[in-house]
Amino acid sequence: MIVTPTYSALAAGRLPIEISTRGAKFAEEADETAGSNEVAIESLERTVSQVVDELSEAVFEIDRLKVAVTEDDGG
Repeated sequence: MIVTPTYSALAAGRLPIEISTRGAKFAEEADETAGSNEVAIESLERTVSQVVDELSEAVFEIDRLKVAVTEDDGG
């Protein structure tokens, strides 16, 4: 039930920054969520960078193989 934690926080002078069906979210929770989101974003950025590098290598290899096939065909 959200009434007790929310009432306790309000009594302490803290206002929620968001209220949803899951309950009230206070600034500390939002800061923790923002921090975990930053970590996830950084991880995704590293993954995307790695995939881009690997894709570039694959395109280079495909181009190299096309040249080799063309040379073998007498082209």
